[in-house]
Amino acid sequence: MVRNLLALPARLWRDYGQKLIRFAGVSIINVCTGQTLLYICYARLGWNGMLANVVAVAAGSIPAYLLSRHYVWKREKGDHNFGAEILPFWGLAFVGLVLSTALVGVVDAFSDRTLAVQGANAAAFGALWIVRFVVLEHLLWGERTEHELVRKHS
Repeated sequence: MVRNLLALPARLWRDYGQKLIRFAGVSIINVCTGQTLLYICYARLGWNGMLANVVAVAAGSIPAYLLSRHYVWKREKGDHNFGAEILPFWGLAFVGLVLSTALVGVVDAFSDRTLAVQGANAAAFGALWIVRFVVLEHLLWGERTEHELVRKHS
């Protein structure tokens, strides 16, 4: 049993390591984009935290989708299927939007510090990071075994 537990990280790295690294890279770009937009809207334009967060997350989701689809999961060809790709991806983004906006709203009510608002946004998306990867890998763009493909099209 201990041997199986020790083999698990090696198997996970073999199966998902490179993809996780690419996903982390896309996430870093998304964090930089979102945090920059959040800073501009909140600290420079003086918007309330919740509105600034909605704008930052919505605008940042566009490059996140495109980079995830093309760079992480290598889906360079084919149309962007609304029901099979765009809707589920934006559904995940919406969950992040709701969670981060709620956290930002709470923090903004107690603090007017930009860094606190940005931290609330980052904490929400950090909490969803693995969930997003698993959903995108296993339900949206990941490799499918022959058994999964047959079951899906039956």
